[in-house]
Amino acid sequence: MYWLIGILGLASIAAPFLLNYNDNVFALWTNLIFGAVLLVAALLEAFADDKDTWEYWVVGIAGIGAILAPFILGFNALTAALWTIVAIGIITIVAAGTKIFQSGSSTRLGY
Repeated sequence: MYWLIGILGLASIAAPFLLNYNDNVFALWTNLIFGAVLLVAALLEAFADDKDTWEYWVVGIAGIGAILAPFILGFNALTAALWTIVAIGIITIVAAGTKIFQSGSSTRLGY
């Protein structure tokens, strides 16, 4: 599942430039930071020897933040930015939730 998270991270980083909303500072940096969090979490999970799910908890929380960001930071009037970050956030939450609950315990944080 880490490969999906990595692809979503790359999509989030590329979206402002491909959809031409990189002139809005809040939308640009939200996508860049969210994408970087997803990429780092995906890489950590890819090379981890353990089977802990803390990376997916981080990704899930970041997904919630991504959905809320356009409304909190005020770029919800930019339709492309709004729907891109919300769609990637929803897919991220679903993917993270699937992995967390598939692991057998929703509270397994690596202890």
